[in-house]
Amino acid sequence: MTESSLVEEVFDVLKRAGYQADLILYPREERSVDIVASSGGKPLFLKIVQDAKEISKHEISDLKKIRAAYDTSTVIVATRHYNKELEDDVVYVKYGSNVITLKTLENYLIKREKPLVACVRGNYILKINPQKFRQRREELQCSRGMLADILGTSRKTIYMYERGEMYISVDKALRLASMMGEDIFEEFDPVQGILEYTKEENSTPRDSVEELIFQLAKRMGHMFLNFTGLPVDIALKGEIKVSVVKDDPNYLDEKVKYAEKIATATKAAVFLVRSKHDINGLAKLLSKRESTENTN
Repeated sequence: MTESSLVEEVFDVLKRAGYQADLILYPREERSVDIVASSGGKPLFLKIVQDAKEISKHEISDLKKIRAAYDTSTVIVATRHYNKELEDDVVYVKYGSNVITLKTLENYLIKREKPLVACVRGNYILKINPQKFRQRREELQCSRGMLADILGTSRKTIYMYERGEMYISVDKALRLASMMGEDIFEEFDPVQGILEYTKEENSTPRDSVEELIFQLAKRMGHMFLNFTGLPVDIALKGEIKVSVVKDDPNYLDEKVKYAEKIATATKAAVFLVRSKHDINGLAKLLSKRESTENTN
């Protein structure tokens, strides 16, 4: 399957699942998002590649910033990783971003089925339901020490399982399931974070215009996040969300068109900044919209 065919297949799954979906075709190369979709007011950003090894660090960084800026979900859809076919119904984690197959996406969106298994740095893991785990252990009258011996682990690990602070490997999960049943495991949401993300901080301005916008955001208590591979250059997040689009002398109409699609999905305003002279207008927009929000 070619990459363009995979994009079409993903688009079809989203439509069948009742999502409003739009292709994002800007920038033309090194794009961090290929589709933005929404359903029930919940946006979903998707990056589609054949091989997950093709995902660059700046694309991963953009996906993390998107989650922070727009309170949204992101996912990478791929068929393989370093030429090894990805398994269906497994959530792979690459630098904090989830990677799944087309079939996993279809099962999740249409059949409402979530995977039980995730793969982090090559290790397959499952998530224990702490309450059920503790209840079954007590029903079996099995002490933490006894259970640790059976699973070949430590009492501390058993304690962490009970607190939901540690995942369990597949081999230990199989032994545990034979004792307590498979329903002690929780499903993974393929479009939500599996590992704890570090809190996203303000981005570093890349030029004099961004420095002015950064200082404005700082004064008004907004988070400032800039992107590399989106039609949106900067997201400002406070009481409201504003997507800032900087000038592109060659493809500005195209850039604004796709920025507006992102804004529609995320319920953000779009503001075009061609030069430093537009910063005052941005300040007025932020003040006006915040006043409106506070009034409501």
